[in-house]
Amino acid sequence: MIDAIVVDDEWYIAEEISDMVEQTGFMRVVGKYQDPVKVLEDVAGISPRVAFIDIEMPEMDGITLAEKLLEKDPSMLVAFITSWNQYAVQAFDLNALDYVMKPVRVERFNRMVEKIRRELSLQAPESSGGLKIRCFSQLEASIGGIPVKWMRAKAEELFAYLLMNHGNYIHKELIIEQLWPGYDPARALPILQTSICRIRNVFAQVRGSVTLDYSGSRYCLMITNVQCDYLDVERALANYTPGDEATYAAVEKACDLFGEGFLAQHGYLWSLEKDESLRRRLVLALQGIISGHSRQTRRETARLSGLLAALTAGAEEVDKKLLKMRLRDLETVR
Repeated sequence: MIDAIVVDDEWYIAEEISDMVEQTGFMRVVGKYQDPVKVLEDVAGISPRVAFIDIEMPEMDGITLAEKLLEKDPSMLVAFITSWNQYAVQAFDLNALDYVMKPVRVERFNRMVEKIRRELSLQAPESSGGLKIRCFSQLEASIGGIPVKWMRAKAEELFAYLLMNHGNYIHKELIIEQLWPGYDPARALPILQTSICRIRNVFAQVRGSVTLDYSGSRYCLMITNVQCDYLDVERALANYTPGDEATYAAVEKACDLFGEGFLAQHGYLWSLEKDESLRRRLVLALQGIISGHSRQTRRETARLSGLLAALTAGAEEVDKKLLKMRLRDLETVR
């Protein structure tokens, strides 16, 4: 049985929703609440998988309660049951599973229950093959050896952008500015929300490795136990220390991984800027290795010089593409 809680400041509605939940046959109500503050006091002890939450409540509104619950357990499924429709955008920012208007009709509640069943079935199996991500040349991701199907190009770009900023909370307005320049924000926001939902669905079976968190109008992608060439390169550059030959091999491997460049075949403006930054850091590190390696053979010197030449030549191409795209953007503004 799946444990659920029901939160509504009107006791008779909480009772009605609880009865519907119990009749599903696979969920049970482990807590009925009129006070949102009490929910936060109890949640650690009861660990519900699903929360049915009203929005307009005294002391604390349901959106705020859901944010606090998801901070404690990002995998919790949240469904809003409310008399107000103006909170839909905020609800889906939190990746709410559903948003149902009162009075709740049985047919509509059953449709919500089916969504819960599907989501729980996606969460159940953890892929045994793990997650692999490639960012150089083009974005490629696979789970258990099966390539990820993005379905939407913007979901793919959004994932790549959040991966580039992994571990950092990025305001949704900045994301829209970077990925949908020139769009009316009111038009871009639903596309962003749809893309967020797609990313969460794609990686539902590897939740232990990929977490897409939302807090304070900001999104953050957190990655653990994943094979990712971009993270390998960032790690090699972060650990590189001039004069410490133990850090040189990782930088040389990073240069090999870099290949054509960061997301080179996609040509996003923001990815070209990251490519430029990575190239510059790799060039500086290679120059330091070539000049500071005490036991370097002629063959090793030639190989490192070849890597350096390739990075430098690629940098010129990236600079040309960046200039062309920036000029194009200026013309668009005019």
